[in-house]
Amino acid sequence: MKSGPKVFWLFGRSGAGKTTLAKRLHQRLREQQIPVISLDGDDLRSTVCSDLGFAPEARLENHRRIAEIAHLLAGQELHVIVSTMAPEYQHRDLVARILREKLVWFYIHAPLEVCMQRDPKGIYQRARAGWLKLLIDYPFDAPRPAEREHYIDTVTQNVEACQQAILTVVQEHL
Repeated sequence: MKSGPKVFWLFGRSGAGKTTLAKRLHQRLREQQIPVISLDGDDLRSTVCSDLGFAPEARLENHRRIAEIAHLLAGQELHVIVSTMAPEYQHRDLVARILREKLVWFYIHAPLEVCMQRDPKGIYQRARAGWLKLLIDYPFDAPRPAEREHYIDTVTQNVEACQQAILTVVQEHL
């Protein structure tokens, strides 16, 4: 199973827990002195992808850029942790084509209603107020079986249990 650096891609709705779990994973791997870098979708949206909007073609380009950056970093002997929504099949298909055997998916699940209640970044509040388009009504394609292989339910499990489930899989790939 070990074939060089991996890209551990956490995807799911905004508010599902991707960023929290990615930060915890990054910290744990750093504590173990494993060469790792983290790419968060929100951070990249405000920097490398700041010229992109949220229309379907812009979302696809956003994921292409992130996957290409992750691919380059993995080529430099770094494990990469990515956290983005990747809501559509076309986003995940593009990521998979770019990263191939380097990619390990983690589907971070929480229903839309729960994510809207959590709303850690206030984006659902902004969307309900009409300030943010293409979020609540934007389609989120159900993960396919291969994308659900590492299914992390942040509603039925606490943060520590979710972190441990992810870490167990990651350790198998190190």
